[in-house]
Amino acid sequence: MENFKLNENIGFYRKKLDLTQEELAQKLGVTNQTVSKWESAKSCPDISLIPKIADIFGISIDELFGREAKLPFKNNDSEYEFPWQDDETLRIFFARGRKILSKMDDINECVNVRFPLNCNETTRQYFKVEVYGNVACDASINGDVVSSGDIECNQINGDIKECKGNISCKGNISGGANANGEIACGKSITGDVQCGGNVGCGLNINGAINCGGSVGCGLNIKGDINCGGDVQCRKITGNVECQGNITYK
Repeated sequence: MENFKLNENIGFYRKKLDLTQEELAQKLGVTNQTVSKWESAKSCPDISLIPKIADIFGISIDELFGREAKLPFKNNDSEYEFPWQDDETLRIFFARGRKILSKMDDINECVNVRFPLNCNETTRQYFKVEVYGNVACDASINGDVVSSGDIECNQINGDIKECKGNISCKGNISGGANANGEIACGKSITGDVQCGGNVGCGLNINGAINCGGSVGCGLNIKGDINCGGDVQCRKITGNVECQGNITYK
């Protein structure tokens, strides 16, 4: 019965990929007559060809034989263990069908990921968030953040390691912030700031600033500043190199 399903699935997945029998045969180094015999159940592929056939179709060997794909090891009623390092990173991953995409290059569009509640607010567990797309959190993220899009959050209790868009945080960023775009923080930034645009902070910036635009801070900047625009704040403790004017308020 499994062999019959194998023969049937070779024809099904070949047609799904718009491959002719001759094109599939060329990929496998066999003749198109051989592929025709497989699909008509007159013969079966050599066992050494099975993994290659599954790879061409982008499916597992189990799926090729018509069996239910095996899930990752289940360690309790609600969680699965996946084959990557257990480093407390919250990973947002993607799947095409039942196949997990391992490379971000396989994904053409960014997605929005919104956390409706405080991340790990109950347990206070510290973890890192990695998202291919925009990150939005209605409350706090208690860990480091990496995003290929924008980041919008009430508060981040960690470093923003990388953000390829803009950062908007209503509260504190309790770490450094690194963004390709602009950074706007309603309260204080504890660490160093590096971005390609403007920096706006409601209270203090306790680290150095390197940005392509202007800097506006409600209170004090305690590190050095290197920026492409104006600087406006109450007090600067470090050295300043800017392309615009410095205004103390």
